[in-house]
Amino acid sequence: MKKLIIPLLLLLTITGCGKKQATKPVSVPQPVTQIVGLGKIMPVGGVSELASPVSGIITGIPVKEGSKVKKGDILVQLDNKSQQLDVAEAENKMMSQQKAIESARLLLNQKSIALEDKLRKLTDAGELLKAGAATGDNVRMLQNDYDQGVQEVKKLQSDLALQESQLNELSVQKEIKINTLSQTTLRAPMDGTVLDILPRTGESVSQYQTYGRLAPDAPMIVQAEIDEMFSDKLEQGQSCSVRLLGESQPVASGKIISVSADLKKKSLFSDSGEDMQDRRVREIEISLDEVSKPLLINTKVECTVMTK
Repeated sequence: MKKLIIPLLLLLTITGCGKKQATKPVSVPQPVTQIVGLGKIMPVGGVSELASPVSGIITGIPVKEGSKVKKGDILVQLDNKSQQLDVAEAENKMMSQQKAIESARLLLNQKSIALEDKLRKLTDAGELLKAGAATGDNVRMLQNDYDQGVQEVKKLQSDLALQESQLNELSVQKEIKINTLSQTTLRAPMDGTVLDILPRTGESVSQYQTYGRLAPDAPMIVQAEIDEMFSDKLEQGQSCSVRLLGESQPVASGKIISVSADLKKKSLFSDSGEDMQDRRVREIEISLDEVSKPLLINTKVECTVMTK
């Protein structure tokens, strides 16, 4: 009897477990309605890294960090005495060449007038020869004198053209030297705010070396990174809220105005090479509306993107 009861109890236990497994509810993944990413405040177009077109010693810095500048304002002045002398030398050469051209043109005019006189004499002698009042030798002598005059005028015309060509070359050289001189005055390429001027007066700057940073006079946006897991859920026009790190209340709202076409390494907000991650992200740009407090450039923020 006991042998029959034990198998029966085991059968009932197995059957009960099977019923419990069959009635277990299936979990359904919830749709993603919000995506959070890190970002930083930047002006539209980003911050410009200013590079010097020439090498030189800094003689003056008329601006400082935080200065508002207009396009063309002087940011840094390099020593340019040598370049000024080069421009003065080029101007002197041009003045000398212009005087040489004036002399050549005056000589050409004189020889042209003399040639006209020789042509008149030759024409008169030809008429007299027809009338028998002049000899052939005299006509041939005048013809030879006239031909020599023609060749001389042509040579003077060629010399004048050469002198004018040399003046044009000197003019080009002068423009090059003026351009070189202008490059020693480092000017603002746009309206904006000076963030940094790295060297100091008396220090040297190398060609193409970054000497400062300039924030353009443009609206502020957020440049943010979203993890690759949610990259396919990002679209232009999606609403976003922005809050400072460590704060719960948003400081601004906005919309996505740009979405990168590819995934990038998570490096946009790394302060050093040590915190580089192998994770990939999709970069977005967010316009800012209803900003409740001033936001400085490079301020780190947390962005929440509303996907629905």
